[in-house]
Amino acid sequence: MSVLIYHDSKSVGVCAATLLSAHILRDPACAIGVDYHENLLPVYDSLSAMTENGLLNWSDAHVFQLFEFVADPSGEQRIANLLGKALFAKTEISDAQYTVPFAKTEDAEKVCDDFEKSIRACGGLDAAIIAVRQDGSLLMNQTVDADPFTHIKTEDGNGFLTAGLATVMQTRHPIIVGIGKNCAQAVKTMLREDITKSPLSALKLHPGATFILDEEASEML
Repeated sequence: MSVLIYHDSKSVGVCAATLLSAHILRDPACAIGVDYHENLLPVYDSLSAMTENGLLNWSDAHVFQLFEFVADPSGEQRIANLLGKALFAKTEISDAQYTVPFAKTEDAEKVCDDFEKSIRACGGLDAAIIAVRQDGSLLMNQTVDADPFTHIKTEDGNGFLTAGLATVMQTRHPIIVGIGKNCAQAVKTMLREDITKSPLSALKLHPGATFILDEEASEML
């Protein structure tokens, strides 16, 4: 485990993007997990710039979106649309390279199982970008006793298919990004308190995890 602290969100984004890009440069066919949160936009901006400048080629990479809403009547993939604007449209990642845990409620369990099988078929996730959320949740998991692998979850009236703690812990290099004062308490709980306090806190037991914070997010450490 390592903890890196930078002055501002832009520097955090550049650092996280650099660590992630190292996996793509070392193995163009690597498997990458991606979270979505507004605090990750500086990371995706940096990855997009690296791609535009010719430093990164995503053509052989496998990208796994780590959570998605259960389908509403329109069938829209809401998080995929947001990631499309933030990253995929700027990196030319094709649909064939991109796996989303997306289903209607009645077949959600099979989709979750297939999602995990797809990750295993790639040899596991080489790296994943994870946001520190204000409530300390890991993706859509708010407690440490949630289902360990990808599962269906209901939160505040919304249904999600979300990767679990075990999915992330089996990733070779989780990259955890904390930006802003709003997540300072979650960062303190994650790094300073017992691992039962939040799902994110368990990641400090991962020997390959890197926590990247700006000064505001780290002010309570």
